[in-house]
Amino acid sequence: MILSHQKKFLFIHIYKVAGTSIRRVLDRYDDRTWNDFPFLTNVKFKIGSRSKRLSTWAIDHITASQCKDWLSPEVFNQYFKFSFVRNPWDWQVSLYHFMLQDKHHRQHKLISKTKNFEEYLTWRVNKDIELQTDFLYDKSGTLLVDYIGRFETLQSDFNEICRRLNIQSTQLPITNRSHHQYYKEYYNDRTRDMVANAFKKDIELLGYEF
Repeated sequence: MILSHQKKFLFIHIYKVAGTSIRRVLDRYDDRTWNDFPFLTNVKFKIGSRSKRLSTWAIDHITASQCKDWLSPEVFNQYFKFSFVRNPWDWQVSLYHFMLQDKHHRQHKLISKTKNFEEYLTWRVNKDIELQTDFLYDKSGTLLVDYIGRFETLQSDFNEICRRLNIQSTQLPITNRSHHQYYKEYYNDRTRDMVANAFKKDIELLGYEF
């Protein structure tokens, strides 16, 4: 995530949805400190003084609901909150290949033992499912962000965000790209339905189809 008091925005970073590219451009405005997240002051990975800029894996991918709980109401309610989402079928293909290719990923060893994408997907939907909408909505179903961009229209949506923030837009860099075929090539009827059922909430609320 990125929290900017200077520009008054909060970026909710859903993994494998171009978040690293967005961070490369907007990170200059990230001026969060330990004071924004006082609950972290006693954790073991705290480094330096409390006034030091906060940069830690602990809050890289926190949800909008968590931000609402942890940040002051003045910050959360007044700042422009945005995120980006991705077609769930495409998202799983990208995530699968990213974990296979990144030997430092916490689940690399586990995923590398799966025989193929179908076996990975079976594990995912049964053992470790996480929805993109979990990052954007609270438990009562209330949308907590002001703008949802799409991976499929990444640059144009990013340009719109920059316009709203009065920030000069720039071409987003390509980062952390996993190398694979077009996502539809990985699916058969069974696996397509697996994603349709497991990620039904994402598909319906975000307006995606195979």
